[in-house]
Amino acid sequence: MNNKVSVLKSRKKNFPWYVSYPDGGKRKKKYFKKKERKGGADEWAKKKRNELKDMGSRHASITETELQAVINFREAISELPEHAQEVTLVDAVASFVEGLKNRHKSITCQEVTDSLKNKLLTEGKSKGHRDTLGYRLKRFNASYGDWLACDITTEIIDDFLTNLEMAQQTQLHYRRAIGQMFNHAIILKAATSNPVTHALRPKVNAIETGILKPQEVASLLSHADDDTLPGLAISFFAGIRRAEIERLDWSEIDLDERLIEIKAAKAKTAQRRHVPIGDNLASWLIPYKKHKGPVIKSHAIWRKGQQQAREDAKLESWPHNAGRHSFASYHLAHHNDPGKLAMALGHPDPRLLYKHYHKLVTPKTAALYWSITPEEAKNIIKLKTA
Repeated sequence: MNNKVSVLKSRKKNFPWYVSYPDGGKRKKKYFKKKERKGGADEWAKKKRNELKDMGSRHASITETELQAVINFREAISELPEHAQEVTLVDAVASFVEGLKNRHKSITCQEVTDSLKNKLLTEGKSKGHRDTLGYRLKRFNASYGDWLACDITTEIIDDFLTNLEMAQQTQLHYRRAIGQMFNHAIILKAATSNPVTHALRPKVNAIETGILKPQEVASLLSHADDDTLPGLAISFFAGIRRAEIERLDWSEIDLDERLIEIKAAKAKTAQRRHVPIGDNLASWLIPYKKHKGPVIKSHAIWRKGQQQAREDAKLESWPHNAGRHSFASYHLAHHNDPGKLAMALGHPDPRLLYKHYHKLVTPKTAALYWSITPEEAKNIIKLKTA
């Protein structure tokens, strides 16, 4: 190829001079408004000639292997379709070198996970949130924890998810957790992209929100023992999350002000909120009111107590999050105020709640639900067969 650098006259009115020079196996042009003096074509051409001369002397000893690599690159580029993005040898080398640098900077998936958990702790995320994320990433790291984050591909993520042998909704939870980890890896510069972005997304069919009928709730509470009843009542008549109830202390329940305080450290969203105590919930809690101490003695005792109450009440089914979903459905039907419901639930989107719970029950049924008290429970249970 001609390596000559030439200053030539152009046909462009505003740029009457140009320099023709070799670059990457092709000849290129650089245009100038003037030929002589500082910033002109002659000055730039002189610098380019010196640059090429210096480069030639420094790289004159190119090996046969390196020369073959250039030939292979040109052959590969020539086989690409016409609409393909133009790639130069300089681009290819730069991309490869950048990859090598990233590998030296990268850290393992386990190290990224540890850093993410520390970040969430610093941000004040709830222990429940951190524990759940940690549990899911622990399973991923059991296989790939010692791998560099930059070496994890979309194919690896696909293989991990498809071999979980879990429900699709659970697979989706794992996908989100791993995606969160790699978003953090990008922040740490341990990876340049997130392999989860284009990974398989398990399809989850929409499931109708499951709630209990007023008669079933009345029967459940009537059959609950003393260790279980307060937690159940709070679940169905305040809509507080199960994990939040398990961390709730009697000192945070103010029956005089009719408020339950969910402290930031105990909330899923890590934000403090107050949940109103309605008349019927107050009637269930007053006999059990204590000045301090956990509302739930232990997770095991509460779980066993709920199971026994369900069996004694002869409930045919137990929908997922039955208490919280029932509360939301009957609250919206009774008050028709999604904003008020969102505040009670600690949920950021009233519109989503309205879409999810609207028209699941009638106002008449909702009125019956909110009349469930220890005194009225037996009468409401009788309506089951009426």
